[in-house]
Amino acid sequence: MVISITLFGFAAGGTFLNIIDTYKKGWEKHLSSFENIHIFTILFTISTIISFIVLNRIPLDYFRLPLEPVQAFYLLTAYLLLALPFFFTGLVMSISYAFMPEKTGFVYFANMAGSASGAIIPVIFLPSIYEGNLIILSALIPLAVIFLKHPDHNQRRIITRRRYFRLICICIIITAGILIVKGGNSFVRVKPSPYKKLSQMLLFPNTRITEVTNSIRGRFENVESPHLRFAPGLSLKYEGLLPDQTATFKDGDNPLFLYQLTSQNDAQFSKFTLPYSGYLLVPHPKHILVIQHGGGSAIPCALASGSDSITIVEQQPQIAKRVQQHYKLPVINQNSRTFLARSDRRYDIIHIENWGTSLPGSAALTQDYFFTIESFTQYFEHLSNNGVFIVSRLLLLPPSDAIRLWATAYESLRSLEIKNPEKHIAVLRNWNSFTMIVSIPPFNDKTVLEDVSRNLNFDIVYLPGISKKNVNRFNVFDAPYHYNEINRLAEAYRLGTEKTYFGNYPMDVFPQTDNHPFPYRFLKWSRLKALYKMTGSRFYSLFMSGEIVVSAVLIEALGISILLLILPFFATLKETRKFYFSHMLYFLAVGSGFMFIELYFIKEYIFVFADPVISLTVVITGLLVFSAFGGYWSQRISAKNFPIAIAALIVILVCMFFIFNPMMHRVIQLNKFLRYPLSLLLLLPPGFLLGLPFPLGMRYILNLPAQRTYAWTINGCASVLASIASAQIALGIGISAIMIFAISAYFLAFIALCFKRI
Repeated sequence: MVISITLFGFAAGGTFLNIIDTYKKGWEKHLSSFENIHIFTILFTISTIISFIVLNRIPLDYFRLPLEPVQAFYLLTAYLLLALPFFFTGLVMSISYAFMPEKTGFVYFANMAGSASGAIIPVIFLPSIYEGNLIILSALIPLAVIFLKHPDHNQRRIITRRRYFRLICICIIITAGILIVKGGNSFVRVKPSPYKKLSQMLLFPNTRITEVTNSIRGRFENVESPHLRFAPGLSLKYEGLLPDQTATFKDGDNPLFLYQLTSQNDAQFSKFTLPYSGYLLVPHPKHILVIQHGGGSAIPCALASGSDSITIVEQQPQIAKRVQQHYKLPVINQNSRTFLARSDRRYDIIHIENWGTSLPGSAALTQDYFFTIESFTQYFEHLSNNGVFIVSRLLLLPPSDAIRLWATAYESLRSLEIKNPEKHIAVLRNWNSFTMIVSIPPFNDKTVLEDVSRNLNFDIVYLPGISKKNVNRFNVFDAPYHYNEINRLAEAYRLGTEKTYFGNYPMDVFPQTDNHPFPYRFLKWSRLKALYKMTGSRFYSLFMSGEIVVSAVLIEALGISILLLILPFFATLKETRKFYFSHMLYFLAVGSGFMFIELYFIKEYIFVFADPVISLTVVITGLLVFSAFGGYWSQRISAKNFPIAIAALIVILVCMFFIFNPMMHRVIQLNKFLRYPLSLLLLLPPGFLLGLPFPLGMRYILNLPAQRTYAWTINGCASVLASIASAQIALGIGISAIMIFAISAYFLAFIALCFKRI
């Protein structure tokens, strides 16, 4: 949605200029005067600051949209306010392309280089400046243009106007300073959603934030409260007290709880939790690996086991530092896949703590490599001969996550040529969570798990040979839903009909792969009606699905795009302004192709960096910088060599399609000092060539200013639609399919070019 807002603002600028072209001759010369450019610049700054302040106070509540019609008005207001600054930016860019067609490469270079700088600014300044303050300060940057000296503008009238503009800028800067200094953090600080866990926690008395750390990775807040009680999977038979706790929240959610353990006895509560059932299978573990992603109860489990060696892997540096200081244990600040790829140590227990979402589909767009078949294979390969793998999650109804994890473990064990994989998997639950245990030795002796389930009132969901009468005994559902479905799946695997099972089940519970790493995505469009009935015939629950939201945004974006593309035709009727179909096809293909490539690399690099924000920063910076130089170089490319440039780009993209993913598995094994520069370097060939098609098309295909502004509109709309479609493509087909769409788009651009004489 954010990308669509930005690019729609750009596109609207082009549409506006196309309409102006009908009523005013020579508009490009008039609007390109320094006075008008300065006016647009000032309007950009003012609209950015006002939009941010207003949006931070609009009572927009997406989750109440189905219940309160006024929320639709708030949503529309937010959309328009956010698009307004980019409308003025789009005006300036459209004017530049229209007024200086012979210098489109230089304009493209400036546009892309400036955008890349915008991606770098948060990396540098967020650690020392609150995000709200940084937004306001960033909005002031374009005003620097007004203070530059223009040697050609020496007329008294022009000098006087420039003084007025500078006086306005100074007033804006002073106002912004007052907002930051006098208004305080409460005025310009970004407010978290009231539905986030931190917002809810702060409602309790005597709860306070003790420390705040900002970085490009997010906002980290340490919280102290006497009301913190985190012990998921704790048996109701536990009669003791929980140790005191503190918590660290990332972006107001996904908290990590730290326990005040003054002695080993303080961790004994963990022996009454579901995950500790797996520890009972290895009475004296020598080496334990804890892969941490929120939660916090895995570390007390490891401490209570009495292990000689405990290693913790935490990918967030701020959290890793705090965990190490708190527990005085070795903490590896790495992506878990990177750590395991570089380690040859085997562990008696590997414990993953990642509790997941409490509502199926609400995090459908989240890209997570913890639970793919390839990840499970990597975990199992690092287990000792008697090793145990433990993962705990929230229990979902209808059954979904438990089925998928069981199938993922089965597929992974089968890939390691382990016979009868179903005999190596066990699943236990209580009323709101489940734990899956995978053992390298088969569960021939089930006594340990049967005893712990009976003693602590845990229900067995799956254990080889368990009978139906021994399930659903303590935390009773109307039926043993999870037991029934996992056993049906196990039977399907035995008969070789697992694909039929996955196809018939009303939710998508197929095991995830590195090419399709969306563990919270369960929606099946073909079974939407059945899912609607399973969730109580409530549209509200489906409306909270991220995938349905993306589909709604795609429909909305398509409607707005059609409007922006049709409007100029009502105003532009003259034959001399006719925009040919080949023109439209070319710029549609170039705009969508660029965005497909950008989204493909962003999603692929999440595998390497395990953080979508870091991936976004690296890819946008790299692609925009390299494409900027490509645009600069386009000034030297003749019309004769124009098709060759497009063909070269297609060849490079085809090569990247086949070699990029294997290269990522190599890159992930490198240390971070090599991983970042090499990741940027891999973007150089496609990035440079991506900078050629648009400026070359502007210069050689189009003849009139109105045509160029319309091409800018087409490019913006195509980019919007491609950015939203990329999410659906990745969810439905896989990440690699985005590259196929990109190659197809540029192939269409090549065909359109062949039908146009240059």
